[in-house]
Amino acid sequence: MSEMLNVLHPVVTKDYPENKQGGVMVCGINFGYSEEDKSRDDSGSSLKVEPLSFFSDMAVNKTRFRDRLLTWLSSWGVDLATSSGSEGGLERSFFQTNWLNTQTNSVSSDGVISNDLLVKEAGGILDLMQDRKPKLIILVGSCLIEVLNDIRIRERVELILGERSGNAIIHRVDFPAMQGRKFKVFTQSFGNAKVIGLPHVQSRGLTNEYMARFDGVFKGVWV
Repeated sequence: MSEMLNVLHPVVTKDYPENKQGGVMVCGINFGYSEEDKSRDDSGSSLKVEPLSFFSDMAVNKTRFRDRLLTWLSSWGVDLATSSGSEGGLERSFFQTNWLNTQTNSVSSDGVISNDLLVKEAGGILDLMQDRKPKLIILVGSCLIEVLNDIRIRERVELILGERSGNAIIHRVDFPAMQGRKFKVFTQSFGNAKVIGLPHVQSRGLTNEYMARFDGVFKGVWV
């Protein structure tokens, strides 16, 4: 099956030995497309190609998605180096991609992205998982862990990640004076990998303070 791998599934971080095999995969739903990007395309302006680097390098990949996720990781005790030359094996182990190889202004700007669509278009991301064999997968967008467990692709997922130990575990937090919408995170173990499912960084009403309350959920994940 290896000859059928879609090695062209986009990765927006630099390749290192630490993330080419057994690394940490950060996976969103699809690629962002800002109003600035649209204006540039409409005017015919060329886009300067940004050099690739490690996931947490603040000199590149300047997106709200990456910056907010770094804030959450820091609140859980995972402080990643952010300047070139200071990175180590942990920083180099991260690689970033998206489930869909599409680009929109938001996850719903061109119509709702359904679970059926994500299942249908799962081939590329599963090829990438098979190629890189991540030990930890961070899915950003609560629908993604549902799709990963969809019966239609479950057999291939288990061939890649190993046998499921069971359904994803749902984690919730509550604290005094908490108001507004409540969010949840998921953890799941496979034979060869652990999976974390997070709310999307664009979720309305989601605060960094709220996400910091999940720090106890991830103890031991980074060992």
